[in-house]
Amino acid sequence: RMQAQTIGPALMPAAPAAPTPSSASPVSPALLKRFEGGGPRYTSYPTADRFVEAFDQADYARALRQRRTIGAQNSAALSLYVHIPFCESLCYYCACNKVITRHHDRADRYLDYLAKEIELQTAELGRGLPVSQLHLGGGSPTFMDDTQMGRLMGLLNAAFSFLPEAERSIEVDPRTVDAARLARLREMGFNRLSLGVQDFDPAVQRAIHRIQPHALVCDLMAAARELGFSSINLDLIHGLPKQTVQSFARTLDQVCELRPERIALYAYAHLPERFKAQRRISQDDLPSPADKVRMLSQAIDTLCAAGYVYIG
Repeated sequence: RMQAQTIGPALMPAAPAAPTPSSASPVSPALLKRFEGGGPRYTSYPTADRFVEAFDQADYARALRQRRTIGAQNSAALSLYVHIPFCESLCYYCACNKVITRHHDRADRYLDYLAKEIELQTAELGRGLPVSQLHLGGGSPTFMDDTQMGRLMGLLNAAFSFLPEAERSIEVDPRTVDAARLARLREMGFNRLSLGVQDFDPAVQRAIHRIQPHALVCDLMAAARELGFSSINLDLIHGLPKQTVQSFARTLDQVCELRPERIALYAYAHLPERFKAQRRISQDDLPSPADKVRMLSQAIDTLCAAGYVYIG
């Protein structure tokens, strides 16, 4: 998800006994000048340019069998990621692998193929392996209804053995859920949420075709905490159209008031020649490179001063 964007800092609140983190930004003009230039996106590992035809099906199957042997020796738990590509509406900044549709039955066919994929994987890995982390990303995983989500979790529970303390995380489009839906997700075993906020400024939201009022996110976070979700992440993006240093500062202040357990901050990468949706964004509406750097620096300074720890 968001693979075309350059990943930025993830931040989380410091433990109460921890010393106050330094607010000194690790981003300096000298550092930027030293590393300025293009490079492959690195929100996934190995990076996209490492995937080559020389690594074929037999190599992959061999790697899975090696993991099966190693896992049996040291009882190492797996981490699972499931991509749900569907969204009802298009966000103009998005460079994710996605399918825009209002036909929710398309998820049923996708689940058929996910079932086949799980069988192919476990044929080499073995069934019932321990799992310590699960993350559902997209797209919008909450595009699926409760029946479809229940089917997916049933497939995973039948193929793997989730540890009692396993983290089960799901990306949530705030526009697609309410407190009742969050309650049903909690009943299915999810204990962590990642809310796609990006920016709270109404002008920015209109420019990216993603209207979700601040009050909506506040209500969802309150409901999630009442339901016992142990961690809430907010995704933010700097460098969006109509975004300014001043407007993003207001978004940061609103985020600090909400106190999410974690914040993932990404830089928007404008590549309209590669991603058709981004052609709906005017180059003239984008902040300057210098302002993008100021937004990043002020985000790190503001969040560290609010008690968050810069972790990557």
